[in-house]
Amino acid sequence: MTTFEEIRLGDLVPILTITKGFPTQRALPEGDVRVMSVAALRNTASPKHFAERDDIADLGLELGQPGDVLIAIEGGTVGETLVVPTGIEEFVPSQQAATLRVADTTRLDPWYLGAWSATEPARDQLRRLARGLGIQRIPIKDLASLIVQVPPLQTQREIGDRFRAFETAIQSHRLVTDCLEELRSLDLVLTFADINSNGTREKEYQR
Repeated sequence: MTTFEEIRLGDLVPILTITKGFPTQRALPEGDVRVMSVAALRNTASPKHFAERDDIADLGLELGQPGDVLIAIEGGTVGETLVVPTGIEEFVPSQQAATLRVADTTRLDPWYLGAWSATEPARDQLRRLARGLGIQRIPIKDLASLIVQVPPLQTQREIGDRFRAFETAIQSHRLVTDCLEELRSLDLVLTFADINSNGTREKEYQR
């Protein structure tokens, strides 16, 4: 039977770092690097804000890296998580996201951490940390109080690998769905343009 040790995120430092994203007030309508929320990354949405590299460096922040676990800490998607996959276009997380970065993967598997973060018990913990009657927010310092169930490394990797496979398949299907929706929209435009064109010609003939 696998044993799971309960550990506070704060007790995993320096194995793990917790940082807040790029502040909205420093973001620009154009720039070098995309500023992305968890929801925007998951939905492969177009960026609304950008950041200059000098501003990112001045704030002591870093670009998102494969294996980073992003947690939404502000807005309607509070508690939603995402593990940054490989091959993603460069970005810096927005202030609506916290980044959990594993510094020592021989002790903690980042994809396992992402899998745990996506469980209902973990999301319950995150929801309980949220504050505010209007816009819900989780103070970045409060994330250190989250309790993580950590098994031996081999078990972590097995769980993490399965989670990554599911996430990859889900993202692939989402891209196919997006493509089909675009094709459907184009077909509707062409179909009704043709119908309207025929209707206009018929009216001209009737005159």
